Amino acid sequence: MARAVGNTGREALSGRKTVSLALVVVLGAVLAVLIDPVIGLPVAAAALAGLVFGERTPVSLLAGLVAGVLAGALLYGVIAPLLGATVGSGEPYIYTAVLVVSLLLVAPITAWMMRRRSALETMIAVTTGLTALSVIELSVYAAQAGTSVNGYMESAVTDLFAQAGAADEMLQTFIDVWPGLLVAANAITALLVVVAVGIAGARFGAALRRIPPLAMLDLDVRVVILPIVAVALLAAGRIPVDIAPTLEIVGKNLLMIARMVYFLQGVAVFAGLYERAKFSRPVRMAGFVLLGVTEALVPAVSLTGLADMWLNLRRLPRDGNPPPVRTSSDDRTV
Repeated sequence: MARAVGNTGREALSGRKTVSLALVVVLGAVLAVLIDPVIGLPVAAAALAGLVFGERTPVSLLAGLVAGVLAGALLYGVIAPLLGATVGSGEPYIYTAVLVVSLLLVAPITAWMMRRRSALETMIAVTTGLTALSVIELSVYAAQAGTSVNGYMESAVTDLFAQAGAADEMLQTFIDVWPGLLVAANAITALLVVVAVGIAGARFGAALRRIPPLAMLDLDVRVVILPIVAVALLAAGRIPVDIAPTLEIVGKNLLMIARMVYFLQGVAVFAGLYERAKFSRPVRMAGFVLLGVTEALVPAVSLTGLADMWLNLRRLPRDGNPPPVRTSSDDRTV
C-alpha cells in the first residue's frame, strides 16, 4: 500500500475505509441536525480524525464540507417544509456555513491541536470556537429580525415555555442564563470530541495528548476562581447602581459554567471511588447516570468536585508533578 509523502510511518487508508469514514462524517452531521450537536459532532469528529490520521487530510476537509452541506439541505430542504416552519432569509446558508466550520473545528483542527497542546487546552479552544460560532449565528439571526440577541432568544423560547406550561419565573431564569447554558453545552461537546479524536488516534497509533483516565482526571486548581468571581458579581448585583442587574446576570452565567466544571471534577471523584471499589462496568455506567440525575435535582456532584479541588479527596499529586500525560498508546479510555 502506498504511503503518503511526509507521513509519520503509518499507511494511508484504503479506498474502501476512506469512503466508510466519509459516510460516518455525513452520519455525524445528520445526527447533529436531527438530534443534537452534542451527539453528532463527536461522531463526525472521530471519523474525520480517522481520515487525518490515515493520511487522508484533503479527504477529511472535503468530507466535512460535503457533510455540512448535505445536512443543511436535509434540514431546510426536507424537514422544515414538512413541519411548515418559517425560514428566514439566508438562514439555510448561515446555518450550513456554521455547521461546516464546526465540523472542520472538531477535526482536523482538534487533531492538529492534540498533537501540540494538552487535552484541556484543546477542549477550551474547541469550546471557545463552538461558542463563538453559535454567537455569530444568533447575532446574524437577531440582526435579520431587527432585535438584540437576547431579544431574539426571548422571542424564540417564549412560545415553547408557554406550551410546556412553565412558570414565568422559569422563562426569565432561562433568558438570564442561556449564555452559560450555551457554553456548558459546547463544553460537553468539546469534551466528547476530544475523547473521540483521542480514541481515533489510538487506533491509528498517533501520538496525542489525550484526556487521562476519568478516575485520574484533575482540573487545574486555578478554576476555583470561577465560583469566587461569580459570588462576588452576584453580591455586587445587590448594590443600588445602574450596572447592578448586568453584574448579577453575568454572575449567574459564570456560576452556571462553574457548576459544569465542578460537575466534571465531581464525576471524576466518584469514578475513583468506583475504581477502588472494583465495580463492574455496567454498575459504573449506572452510577454515572445516577450522578447526572442527582445533579439535575441538587448540585451534590458539583459540590463534591468543588470540595475535591480544596481537599484533594483522591490524594492526587498536585505539588507541581501532575499525573503522567496520557498518550494514544494507552489502552484505557475515559
